[in-house]
Amino acid sequence: MGFETFFSIIIMFMFLGLAIGGFIALALYFLPIIIAAARKHNQILPITLITIFLGWTFLGWLVATLWSLSPDVQTNPPETKEN
Repeated sequence: MGFETFFSIIIMFMFLGLAIGGFIALALYFLPIIIAAARKHNQILPITLITIFLGWTFLGWLVATLWSLSPDVQTNPPETKEN
């Protein structure tokens, strides 16, 4: 195995690591939106806007994440039995 082959393998793993790291970073950046959508939050639009425009600051991301965890979610009304 030559030096060029070894070097190309190292470069390949570096790019793979960057791709996986980038995917994880994007998932963490959009975590408040993912949480709000999964919980069917009533305020998903403001959470999304705060995440997109202020999520790059830690404070904006923290506010959006805590807001997405708040109990303001859609609830299904109790089913009524019709005769």
